[in-house]
This record gives sequence, structure tokens and C-alpha cells, in this order.
Amino acid sequence: MIKFKNLRTADRELIQSYTLWGERQNCDLSFANLISWKFLYNTQYAIVNDYLVFRFLFNGRLAYMMPIPKPQPQEDGTYKVVPCKECSVEAFRAIREDAIAMGSPFMMKGVCNFMLDLIEENFPDEFTVETNRDAADYLYTREKLINLSGKKLQSKRNHINKFKNLYPQYQYKPLTREMIPQCLELERTWRRVSKDDNNQDTPDESLTPEMRSMTRAFNRWEELGLVGGTIWVDNELVAFTYGCPINRSTFDVCVEKANTEYEGAFTIINQEFVKHLPEQYFYINREEDMGSEGLRKAKLSYYPDILLEKSTLMEKNPLEAFEDHDRIKQETRELWKLVFKDTEPFINLYFNKVFQHDYNVVCQLEKKVVAALQTLPYTLLYHQKEVPVGYVSGVSTHPDYREQGIGDNLMQQAHINMYYKNMAFALLIPAEEWLYNWYERCGYAREIKVKKIAEGAEKMTFEAFDQLQRSKNCIVLHDRNGWDIIQEDIQLAGEDCSLHEQPLQGMIRIINAYEALRLYAAAHPSESCVIRVEDDNDLPINNAYYVMARGKVRQTDEPNPEALRMNINQLAHFIFKDEEAEMNFMLN
Repeated sequence: MIKFKNLRTADRELIQSYTLWGERQNCDLSFANLISWKFLYNTQYAIVNDYLVFRFLFNGRLAYMMPIPKPQPQEDGTYKVVPCKECSVEAFRAIREDAIAMGSPFMMKGVCNFMLDLIEENFPDEFTVETNRDAADYLYTREKLINLSGKKLQSKRNHINKFKNLYPQYQYKPLTREMIPQCLELERTWRRVSKDDNNQDTPDESLTPEMRSMTRAFNRWEELGLVGGTIWVDNELVAFTYGCPINRSTFDVCVEKANTEYEGAFTIINQEFVKHLPEQYFYINREEDMGSEGLRKAKLSYYPDILLEKSTLMEKNPLEAFEDHDRIKQETRELWKLVFKDTEPFINLYFNKVFQHDYNVVCQLEKKVVAALQTLPYTLLYHQKEVPVGYVSGVSTHPDYREQGIGDNLMQQAHINMYYKNMAFALLIPAEEWLYNWYERCGYAREIKVKKIAEGAEKMTFEAFDQLQRSKNCIVLHDRNGWDIIQEDIQLAGEDCSLHEQPLQGMIRIINAYEALRLYAAAHPSESCVIRVEDDNDLPINNAYYVMARGKVRQTDEPNPEALRMNINQLAHFIFKDEEAEMNFMLN
């Protein structure tokens, strides 16, 4: 199992020591993209046998990039990747095994065509290859974008000439930090016009992934080594762009925006920016079209010199480790029995009527389940609103595999799964006192109690119990099927059944910070503040600023020095400190 690290801005020198001297031109390898989109992809990295490996999320699924070899020093003081080192069998196998350990079938994204031959040579007939035209990068030579020579680009030259005739006083200026507020304002103008977005009731524009990525890049301008350019007419910003090197000869244009009221503004910023880039950049990567018809037409109109196709690799046959549900269930059951020492009747009840494969998160090493947990779906009643939550049950690691970080990885996978299942919160009850500190490190807070809801509640009909539980302000709800399982558990326990007279301390974690604060704001319409959520390493998409006012919340990455800074544990305290949140009759 590979020990990955969360990618940080401070890792730039290390990451670029691999990427800048290589031959790969994939825009996903520019450091600016890696950092500015980290909130969406939860990007991590590791060094495996002198290969740089990236692990990330794609639509909620674990994915990897092709391992990047470490360049070797040359006699002239430069570095170079030896062609035979482009593909490492050992590194490739290591990340396949890591995927299994993380409970996910192996998937590799962004594999370029020349890499496919190397993979087929080393792993013949083991993978299916799916090429996505929407994800292909458009690369142009520097000379083409500056000179726009030939008949095919006559229209581009016409746009340039018209812009210069209409605005002879225009100025090109390098983009500096002082210009960022004007760039953001131009982006808002561009979005309203291009998206026809004049509806004031739509979510705040800063929620869009592109706007979040741009704001993150602007906030780290110097640290990311970004280079940008602007076009001004009569002291008004009419276009801007910025980017970052992919390697020593290829530059990535991350963003390009222009005021369309100035005809030719996109064409002039494109030409001027490339003209002012260092001459070492022979190729300019203008990234993908993402399936947008307008973007595709615009990028094709410059006649790319390279259309860099990128493919997805998947196991040709589903891994036995993931298609054998019966084995996984049986091994999870054996692990539960080993760790918790529960009675056979209770274990039968749990695994026959509660356990489902979709709830189960496992770590498999050497084709055997060595750690597992279940994320059971429940509903939290919060100020008369029903909210999907996950109850984390049966967290267990085989004694022979402890102290290896497996539990941390398992919890992270559980949190990711719950986020993509639209669960706002996670709940659990630690089995032992020492576990409270560990769960706190996983982001949980002691802000929910396990209570005896009422004397004799266990003997009620479901209808009477349901009326009782719904009279509460903040409580985990049981449905009819869950109530029937509780009754069966009580009967199995017989005389050994004991309902705690004193409340037990449970724990709660924020899974979706935006949804959690939206619920809080609706219940507290008079409260106004700005909150900065930070250091959620499991779900970095939560790390943002949240502006709360008049019962609503908007999410942004624009810094606010007056914001209340909170980690994910403190956010749970903020939301639940006065709620007296409770749960009862949980199968523990």
C-alpha cells in the first residue's frame, strides 16, 4: 500500500523536478492546474521507485495518472528522461495494488497514445482503452499563434487588424497581482454574457468549479509561478489570460477571458500573450474543449499542430477482488467477529438484515479483506428538515495490519463515498475511549449524544415511536424497517438487553460543508458572518469561504481577512453546539 501525501503549493519544486524535464505535454501536469483544481479532484502524490505518481478522484471514483519518471542528469548540466524509463512495470503494479487496497477497481486517466504502446508491451491484453475526444488537448506552435501565417488563418489576421484599427491606443501589460480584482470582475461580466446568466436567484457564480479554480490560482499567484497577460483600452481591462509551464518546451494556457463587446479581443490577447512568452516554449497547450461546441469550433479554427488524445485505462476483466461479493462479505464478517467479539446471533442479524455490499468500504491486501467499515444510510431531522446522513459502523482493522495508516485511508474513502451519495453528515459511536482522539483527527466532533428517548420506548409501536422521535429538534430518525431490526435485536438479547440510563457520547462530522451551513443558515436567518473552512484533508472541496446572511449561504474562494477560521471539527461545533443533537437505539 502506497503512502500518498496531500498535494500542497509548497510541493512545487519537487513536482516540477519531475514534470519540467520530461517530454509529456498533458495539460493536467501543469502545477497550476494540479493545485487550482485540487479542491475538486482531491489530488495526492507519492514517489514510487523514482516515479512520481498522482492519485485523485474522478466523479467520486479513485483514479491515477501515468507514473512520471525522474529525469536523469546529463553531461551538459541538463536533465532528460531516458526513453526506456517512460514506463515502469514495478510502479504500474504498485498503483494497481494500491487501488485494490483502497477498495477501488484500477483506473488510469490521461494516458497519451505513445504511452499506450508501452503499456501494451508490458501488460499485453490486460486493459480496455477508452479515448475521450472531449478531453483531447489542443497544441499549437508558438510561431503559428504569433504570425498567423497562411490562408487558413486569414480570418484571425483580419480580427487582429480590425481590433488594432478600432483601438489603436490599446496596451498589452503583464498580469500582476494588483490587476486580479479587475480580472475577476471581467470574468463575472463574461459569465453573465456568455452564459446568459441574469437570474439573481441562481447559486452564486463563485460556486462554479471554473470560478473556484481561477480564484485559487489568483490567491497563489507567485507561489504557483503563474505568468499572465492583459489587454487594456482607455484604462479598461478588456481581456486577460494566464498559464504555467508543463515542461521546458510546452506552456499551458489555463484561462483566457475577454469582453466580447470589443471585437477581436480574444484573438489579440491570444497573439500578444504568446508573443511575450519566453522563446523556449515551442508549443502552446490551450487545453481541452470539454465537449463544448463553441470551444471546439474556436480551438479548431487555429488548426492545432497536435491534437493530444488522452485515454482511460480500465482492467479488461473486472478484478476478482471486486466481483466476488460473497467472499468480501464473509471476510468482513470474520473480521468483525475477530475485532468486536459479538455474539453469533447479533452478527447473523447484522450481516443478514443490515449489511449491504454498497455500504461496505474495505481494504484488501494480498487478496484478503484486512480492514472494513460500513456507511449505513440514515436521516437526520434538523429543524423539521430531513437530511441524508451516514452512520459509520463496524470500523475494524485486522491486528496484523494495524499501525500502517490503513484505518486513516479507510475513513477517507468512507467520507468520499458519503459525499458523493449526497450525505451532509457522518455519525458514529466510538467502541472504546481511546478512539475518540483518533476520530477527532478524522474530523469528528463530540456534538451528538446517544440518549434514552423515553421510558418504555422500546415497547412502542413504530407509529408511536415515530411520532415521538419527530417531536425532537435534532435527531437521527429510524424508519419502519430499522425499527423492526431494533425489535429483533432486543429480543435476541433477552435478559442481557440493557438500555443506557446515562447518555453516551457520540460523534458527528461535516461531510458537505456547504449543505451543512445552508441548513444552519435557514434555521438561523438573523445570523450573519463569514466562515473560512480549512484543513479538511479528506474532503478539500469543503475548504472555502462561506458568506452567511439573511438565511442563505454562498461559497467562494475570495479571501476575507475578517472570516472566522474553522477546521472541520470546529465547524461541527459551530453548527451543533446549541442543538442537543441525539440518536438512539443504534446497533452498537
